[in-house]
Amino acid sequence: MVTGVRVIFLIFGVFPAFLSPTRSQLLPQECGKLRETQLHNEMEITAPNEFTWIGRVGYGESSNPDTKFPCLAVLIHQRFAILPAHCVLSDDDSGNSTAVFILFGDWRANSNFKRGDCRLERGSTTCSPPPQAVDMEQISVHPQFKLGEHDYDIALAKMVRNVELSEFVQPLCLPPAREIEGNHISRRLEMAGFVQEHSWNEAKILDVDWRRKVARHTTSLEFCTSLTEALGELTLSQNHLCGIEIEANNLMSGSPLMDVEVVDGKPRNFYLVGINTFGTVSGTASPIFIDGFMRILPFRNWILKNIEYAVP
Repeated sequence: MVTGVRVIFLIFGVFPAFLSPTRSQLLPQECGKLRETQLHNEMEITAPNEFTWIGRVGYGESSNPDTKFPCLAVLIHQRFAILPAHCVLSDDDSGNSTAVFILFGDWRANSNFKRGDCRLERGSTTCSPPPQAVDMEQISVHPQFKLGEHDYDIALAKMVRNVELSEFVQPLCLPPAREIEGNHISRRLEMAGFVQEHSWNEAKILDVDWRRKVARHTTSLEFCTSLTEALGELTLSQNHLCGIEIEANNLMSGSPLMDVEVVDGKPRNFYLVGINTFGTVSGTASPIFIDGFMRILPFRNWILKNIEYAVP
């Protein structure tokens, strides 16, 4: 067991989406920063100040250049981030965590995470500052999660200190409390993150190690299940959301799926719809690539209750 990170299963269940005024105040006042020019620029590699809530989960000490980063986390508060539960539990179901810290503000997934990154594109060079590695103090895993199963695959990480917010590191909004169940079916939503290392194929994906954004078209659970019936591997619940694509572009577990909140006819901010927890390919003659997401709305109050419990 890696010392210093406590993994707990808190008993708080899933509550209705109603929030008390006190608990609502736990959320950041500014979140999900959106620039409409970036939203419509058709670029796959993000700008360094775009989707700035994505963190890379480090499995090892931050001083070790060989540290592995197989999962992502999503900053939702200066002290807390959401990530898949399977990313922080060991295979023997003992509750031992191998995740030590989260790297925020990283634009390029290379071994040098002590310095910022620069990229030449369209004749100009853009740079990002060095990312910040913040150790995790405690990880709250949903009490109904079981290793090897896809449901309730969500955890909340508490950092040892507040993350330093800047133009390059900012939190993402949780779903609005008034959000309606099921209104993200048959939609084109934004997904962002880093490509899974084992799926890197530079012949197909250029500049594979940069943070990127893609679109996912969401489906009904019935349609998603029908695509994978031949595989016999999926049991989906109302906590899930499926996104499909005809070309493989595998982003890491924990990559956020996002929608845009519109106010007075203008896109105001991104908010978190789901986190990627598994991926598969359809059993049909023409393969369809499927991303499985853990929806955030059903767990909104569980998340806030745990933040309220953890904040001194």
